[in-house]
Amino acid sequence: MAETSKMSEIPVIEPVKRYDTLADRAYQQLRQALMTGIFHPGQKLTIRKIAAVLGVSATPARDAISRLLSERVLESDANRNVFAPQLDAEKLSHLYAMRIALEGLAAEEGAKRLPDEKVRELELVQMSLIAAMDRQDYQKVLIENEKFHFGIYAESGNHMLVEAIEQLWLKLGPTMNLLYPSYNHSRTGVVHHLAVVDALRSRQPAAVRQAIEQDLRDGEVELRNALLSVGERPEKPRRRSASR
Repeated sequence: MAETSKMSEIPVIEPVKRYDTLADRAYQQLRQALMTGIFHPGQKLTIRKIAAVLGVSATPARDAISRLLSERVLESDANRNVFAPQLDAEKLSHLYAMRIALEGLAAEEGAKRLPDEKVRELELVQMSLIAAMDRQDYQKVLIENEKFHFGIYAESGNHMLVEAIEQLWLKLGPTMNLLYPSYNHSRTGVVHHLAVVDALRSRQPAAVRQAIEQDLRDGEVELRNALLSVGERPEKPRRRSASR
């Protein structure tokens, strides 16, 4: 009996040290580029161009693209061409229903835990966003917008929730480009972000959630109008979401 017990024990083994590979880094940078609207909806992505932009060889670029295809973030066609995600009105509606539910929760939970120094950091991010709007640098606006939102969500203490939100942003990021320049004229998003900052300062998590949810609702309306203004081009029949 004692002999059997010893045999069933798991020996102490030194953990394997894992270091990020170039493919891992390429994947993370490509994810970030998608989330912040570096690419436009439906834009064709080639291994050669991605490798050149990321400053890596073809192999890590190919691995990063393959990984995002397997996650159904990027799209491909029958000829194995790869594209940035493109949304139609129905997909936009489904995505925003999920965004409002998940991001509202993450905002409220994050606001409960956000330290004072982080609130100040978010104020600076918002100032940078407004400055980028003033000079019509919409790429910078999208980058700062992502920092602002996830600066709150990351404090929620719920990593699975944040990961779920990231997956939505990966699919939405390219389409966010359609917000501008019209969203700059109304400054609706700025108003909501400033309301978020005020609610954070006064320690009102429910008000933070309300402001974030309204920010998303108004953004959805603007994007829906933008899709209509460009004819809401449906996905081409040859294009499909990869299932590999």
